[in-house]
Amino acid sequence: MKKLLLLIVAGMQYFVSPAQKIDLVKNGQSAYSIVMPAKPTTMELKAAKVLQDYLRRMTGKELPLRPDDQAQQEQEILIGNVQRAAMQQLPLNELPEDGLWIKTSGKKLLIAGGARKGVLYGVYTFLEKYLGCRKYASDLTVVPKRTSIVLNAINDKQLPAFTYREVFYNDAYNQEYMDWHKLHSFEGRGADKSQWGYWVHTFASLLDIKEYGTKHPEYFAFYDGQRHAGTISNWDGNGTQPEAQLCLSNPDVLEIVCKNLKLAMDKKPGALYWSVSQNDNVNYCRCAACAALDSSYAAFRPEDKMYSTHGGEKYPALGMGSLLHFVNQVADRFPDKIISTLAYQYTRVPPKGIVPRKNVNIMLCSIESSRNDPMETGDTSFSSDLKGWGRITNNILIWDYTISFNNLLAPFPNLRVLQPNIQFLHRNHVSALFEQGNIQQGGEFAQLRAYLMARMLWNPEISVAKEMDEFLAAYYGPAAPEVKSYITLLHDNNQSGKGVKMSIFGSPVDGKDSYLSQPLIKQYNDIFDRAEAKVKNDETLFARVRSARLPVYYAMLEIAKEEKTGPRGAFVKGAKNEWIPNPSIEAALYEFYYHCMRTNVSRIAEWDTTPTEYFEQYRAFLAAAPQ
Repeated sequence: MKKLLLLIVAGMQYFVSPAQKIDLVKNGQSAYSIVMPAKPTTMELKAAKVLQDYLRRMTGKELPLRPDDQAQQEQEILIGNVQRAAMQQLPLNELPEDGLWIKTSGKKLLIAGGARKGVLYGVYTFLEKYLGCRKYASDLTVVPKRTSIVLNAINDKQLPAFTYREVFYNDAYNQEYMDWHKLHSFEGRGADKSQWGYWVHTFASLLDIKEYGTKHPEYFAFYDGQRHAGTISNWDGNGTQPEAQLCLSNPDVLEIVCKNLKLAMDKKPGALYWSVSQNDNVNYCRCAACAALDSSYAAFRPEDKMYSTHGGEKYPALGMGSLLHFVNQVADRFPDKIISTLAYQYTRVPPKGIVPRKNVNIMLCSIESSRNDPMETGDTSFSSDLKGWGRITNNILIWDYTISFNNLLAPFPNLRVLQPNIQFLHRNHVSALFEQGNIQQGGEFAQLRAYLMARMLWNPEISVAKEMDEFLAAYYGPAAPEVKSYITLLHDNNQSGKGVKMSIFGSPVDGKDSYLSQPLIKQYNDIFDRAEAKVKNDETLFARVRSARLPVYYAMLEIAKEEKTGPRGAFVKGAKNEWIPNPSIEAALYEFYYHCMRTNVSRIAEWDTTPTEYFEQYRAFLAAAPQ
């Protein structure tokens, strides 16, 4: 009996195994066609064409496209909701709008997905996971050449970790990059339509201070004994903004906000998310009615939750009571929309005794967190607030910050905290994630950062070490080991775990005694000398390596400017004992400026200082030698 059972099992394996393997292409030839619905959606057609194109690029064989109302064949690739029994048997209703399903059935390959872009995401996932294609950057796509493609059995259903995934990097808004890595854009970058009608800081748009400020000061925040219905200059010097918030207990304010919100919705009927959120300041209303709401819903004493932004004056962060009370009323007026509001600065702490409506999204911002330690352990105040919000809602969008905003080209060793942070957010009911990076052209490791974050937003559990090694090898070629050595050395010295905060508004000067010490700067330059020597005959790779080196030059320049004289200073003694520009700093300046121009770096800081402006300002500084 035992022998008979073994024979039966062996026989089953014999007959099943051939069905589990698909010869998609064999020796440059294929019997397969790509089948899509007779009336395909835009995404189904695009998915079919993308697959056809990449298979041709890989094998030289272009598979024909066929509608599903033609006669069925044994060997087919089914794309989208085609009328074939194998596809109709898949429970596609289990997929959210961006979910995907890749499956083999007999000699058929099925690729399907959710209603938005799932089928297109399925095709790119198939190309990457099963055929070895990669999209490392907008200008770097890897397509391996093959004469044959053989597939084993596949049953791969993937659901996104976050329903909304945005990586705010210039390079990430290339349309194919966005589709490949399954990214969104609140501004509608690329060819995508934004799901957002309003994004953030919308009080000023919903109740215009120019229209109501003079006639109705009672609509605006009360503090320091008076209403504040004035304006101040924007932080970038362009235009003005309200000096304070709205008075959220005033019933007229609610009516005006809802009226203007309805007008905006009528102009963008397809938008789902609408932000009703505070202006970008901490000047909130302390009138008796607003203060009573904040007090009644406060989960802490004010002195227990005193926060500050950018090291400025501290304020109690218990203003969510009046805000959520107001936003819930707005959400009740628009039950088919999601009303988003900020838990930011003075409204960051979750309240008690009131919860967000189901169609209210809480956008929680981590602007105060340190960037060299994971936020769960390095910023226990923020992590406590997040956990508190996670106990009362699962509709949370995190606005996270990943770069040095005042110094976009400074070394910023925070790569090791990206995955722990994303995993922590995922565990605590965060449903959407906006990773604010560098929207300017250029920046420190911009392509690497965008790639790693895009991968983690889909699957927080990936092997970051493996992903980074693959990226470095493809992007820097023979110089990859040196670039990795630099990254490792930089991060080994970033003061993690030592109680030293690395701020998103910091400067290279802050690290001059740690990860940017003089001995380490020398080691970094030695590493890059070796890296550049390895790729000196390949202009593309050399330019990428030099771009990776720019932050070292920038750190040298900023530290030299701060110290002025001494071993690391911008000035040295000349032959006549006079102060002259340090030749090594001048050389670094020239290399820095030229390569910025060569590679179209647009800004040195988030919204200001072009490379030319920086160069001219630094030259003026060098011309004014110490007396």
